[in-house]
Amino acid sequence: MKKRWMAIVLMAVLIWNMAGTNLETRTAYAASKQTIWKKKFSQYRYNKSVNQLIFVKYKKKSKATVYMYQKRDHKWKRILKCKGYVGKKGIHKKREGDLKTPSGTFGFTGAFGIKKNPGAKMNYTRVNKYLYWCGDKKYYNRLIDVRKKKHRCRGEHLIDYKPHYYYGMFLNYNPKHKYKKGSAIFLHCKGKKPYTAGCIAVSRKNMKKIIKNAESGARICIYRK
Repeated sequence: MKKRWMAIVLMAVLIWNMAGTNLETRTAYAASKQTIWKKKFSQYRYNKSVNQLIFVKYKKKSKATVYMYQKRDHKWKRILKCKGYVGKKGIHKKREGDLKTPSGTFGFTGAFGIKKNPGAKMNYTRVNKYLYWCGDKKYYNRLIDVRKKKHRCRGEHLIDYKPHYYYGMFLNYNPKHKYKKGSAIFLHCKGKKPYTAGCIAVSRKNMKKIIKNAESGARICIYRK
């Protein structure tokens, strides 16, 4: 009788452990199936400094769809959906010159433009002939005024990029300025070509709307759709 009772107890323990393992497995599986986009909504839902999310959902080649969401009372509402364009060779940037857009989640260090401020909520830099985004090792991946940092800058002379830099926003990519990792990664207006050298481009109309709504804590999330 005692042996039979022990066998019943052991069987019950075994069944309990199996049920627990199955529950953990199902929970882990459900979490893995949750999309990156839903994870981002959850991640920033209660973050007081992040009230806008920009999703760049990469499709193929240089094509993407761009969405912008505004948070109100811890709920996300879509305020923009439009065509977007990334690097000529897609996403997952590894080094400068690979014609790829970085993947991941990034903040912004400010807005800028050749045109006058359209009503930006974050700091807006009006582009002039002295401003470069530097590609030289000493000031790599930095906005430089050559009147203050006097040197022959080999970076992007921002005022020459029309209509691309009529309006734009600086991504906080490569903040440690690691040389040759990649620089001058912006969200900006689309030019004639349906791709970029590594930035993200949208129409001028949509770029203005993004600037008008994006606060300093906004995040841009770039992943495969």
